[in-house]
Amino acid sequence: MKAKLRVIFTLLIALVLVISLVGCTPAAEKPATEEPAAEEPAAEEPAAEEPAAEEPAADGEGYVIGFSNSFNGNTYRQIEEEEFIKLADQMVADGTLKEYTILESNQDTAKQVAQIESLILDGVDAIVLDPGSAAGLNGAIEKSEEAGIPVIVVNGGPVTTDACYQINFPYEEIISVPAQFVADKLNGEGKVIVIRGIAGVPADDMFNKGVMDVFNQYPGIEVVGEVYGEWTGSVAQQQVASILPSCPEVDAVIGEGGDAYGAVQAFEAAGREVPLVIGGNRGNFLSWWAEKAKTSDYETMSWVTNPWAAACGLYVAVDILNGVEVPRNMEFAGDIGGAYIYNDTVQQYADLPADGIAFVPGTPEWIRENLYK
Repeated sequence: MKAKLRVIFTLLIALVLVISLVGCTPAAEKPATEEPAAEEPAAEEPAAEEPAAEEPAADGEGYVIGFSNSFNGNTYRQIEEEEFIKLADQMVADGTLKEYTILESNQDTAKQVAQIESLILDGVDAIVLDPGSAAGLNGAIEKSEEAGIPVIVVNGGPVTTDACYQINFPYEEIISVPAQFVADKLNGEGKVIVIRGIAGVPADDMFNKGVMDVFNQYPGIEVVGEVYGEWTGSVAQQQVASILPSCPEVDAVIGEGGDAYGAVQAFEAAGREVPLVIGGNRGNFLSWWAEKAKTSDYETMSWVTNPWAAACGLYVAVDILNGVEVPRNMEFAGDIGGAYIYNDTVQQYADLPADGIAFVPGTPEWIRENLYK
């Protein structure tokens, strides 16, 4: 019996040893099979990222950029989008961009917030933003910054958060030129209609401040009417027509761009002489002015901020992603920022399409030599 138990005991020990050896074998082999899988991503990640950062590949490995536009209901914003698309298509063709997205919110701040958040969830590399509010988008902009997605504000700003890059026009300075032109032509005395842009857009507030800072220096200048033309000729025509019956005397009309020909049409439809109207470099007004200047002594001036702003923002976005040092606050100034036209140069724009805009597009070299310095 004891011999039988000894045999059984010996067999049990042997079985335990076999099981232990079987259990140990995978543990010994596991590092050998898993180590290459753990090391491969670490070796491949820099090689995958470098082309996107410095030399975007032509096989669609480039950046993904979103453009959030608060409004595209006038020719300025439409041309702004056209210039962005033109440049973005070129960048897709050369591999700088993989793709791009344009979202429009039609002056609905809540909608623009949702669209920015959607771009963040989609994992875009950067967002170019033409804002419809000075502060209403701050939370969404800050979320983007926290997610490592740079936001480049253009044209409609400034916004009141620092969690972004901003390319703004010197709005007050640019519009002070036509405002001073009005004051000089009226010899400091006269009745003026002011056409504003879109209520709530930061640029409109700054444009209006620039106009009133000049007019307030002349007690003889009286603003007899103020309307919002949304930088759109048809809207400006309706709004000016609605107040003309209560404005029997008007010596000048000054707007923020896109509204001039609408004002002209309102006066003509009312059978009234067209006063001094400041233009916004749109083709319809420039053609009307060029023709009128041939047969009369009608004199005015025209100006515009540059609709190339969003394309500029796209160049800046790519520079940021490529590691170029870019300042947080930039100013779109000089001849590129605002283009002025007077009676001695208007004839060269007589054949500009009605919905065209006279402006000078910039270049990457101009951006780096002016905005970054």
